[in-house]
Amino acid sequence: MVTLMGSGLSLTAAAGAMGVSRATINRWMDEHEEFKDAVARGEAARALALESRMLASDNTAVIKACHFALMNAAPEEWREKPVVETAVDPLRVLAEQISGSAIRPRMPEPKIVEHRPAASRQVRQQCVTTDEADDDEPRIHTVSPEIAAGK
Repeated sequence: MVTLMGSGLSLTAAAGAMGVSRATINRWMDEHEEFKDAVARGEAARALALESRMLASDNTAVIKACHFALMNAAPEEWREKPVVETAVDPLRVLAEQISGSAIRPRMPEPKIVEHRPAASRQVRQQCVTTDEADDDEPRIHTVSPEIAAGK
């Protein structure tokens, strides 16, 4: 197991190379402590092989493949870890918000807009009749005080 996994093979691939199933490997690990230890040493050897191959390569595809394999082979060291700010304690923030001592962003001052209604205008309507034959309906025109005054 150490030799097979040390070449970069996964546990399942090493089982295939030995001609047994992964279930058989799992059963052997449960039944034999020394075999379980050999698998653990094989996992460490696999991580060494993958890291060495990745560091020695200039080929981007090889580097990415090794990185992907390492994320699965040694997830405690190679998994994508979310960035978490440890300085912020969510319970303290909640307590500050409840007690009213939390720092809140300053809201802009409300703008007061005065509305002055426009001066009322009187509008009069004027009925204009025409002598044209095609238009029998009277036309209604709206005339503002400015127009009526000639402005």
